[in-house]
Amino acid sequence: MCLGAGARAANEQARRQYAYQLKQREQNWMQTLSITSTERIMHEQGVDASNIGVSQVLGDIEAKFGKQLGAALQEDEVNWAKFLEDNTGAKMAASGQTGRSAGRASTLALAEYLKKGSRKAYELTESRQELTKAGQKAYGLAKAEQMNSFAKNNIIRNPDLAPPQPVMQNVGMAALMDGLSIAGSIAAIGVGLGPTGLGITGTGGSGIGGFFKNLF
Repeated sequence: MCLGAGARAANEQARRQYAYQLKQREQNWMQTLSITSTERIMHEQGVDASNIGVSQVLGDIEAKFGKQLGAALQEDEVNWAKFLEDNTGAKMAASGQTGRSAGRASTLALAEYLKKGSRKAYELTESRQELTKAGQKAYGLAKAEQMNSFAKNNIIRNPDLAPPQPVMQNVGMAALMDGLSIAGSIAAIGVGLGPTGLGITGTGGSGIGGFFKNLF
């Protein structure tokens, strides 16, 4: 019989359990780092994608306004040519009619031409404002999405708390207590048997006394 065997076994089990917990903690931390790295990569890719999306929206807006402006300039050229062609006042002046009627006709024709140009300028201004709002909205949505993604990925992660170190049993004390327990049992057996001649107090032989001697 090995005195203190229970304490040694309990200590060994505690050491194994502690080592397992440390290993599990390390594995969990490595997994957390891997997930965090993946999330940050996805965040960066999301930011790049949203920036590209905003750039495309702004590019489409500029292209659309450019077409509108080009169409307005072409329309103005047509209106100017029509003004020159239909300018009754200018024709009257060219034919030598320089009176009040000729001047009035020229003024009316010019006013009509300018009126068309002013209307078109107003339409371009309104369109520009609407397109600008659309661009600002696209930028605001992308910025909000990026900030939300940043907030989710800006969390500082730490490993789990280390498991408490095991409290080892005192093998020497356990052995002493085992010895005392055995001695107490022997004394109890001796008192119970009495002087029966079974060799309790003997120093050898194959009786109970010999068994106790071998035990110690």
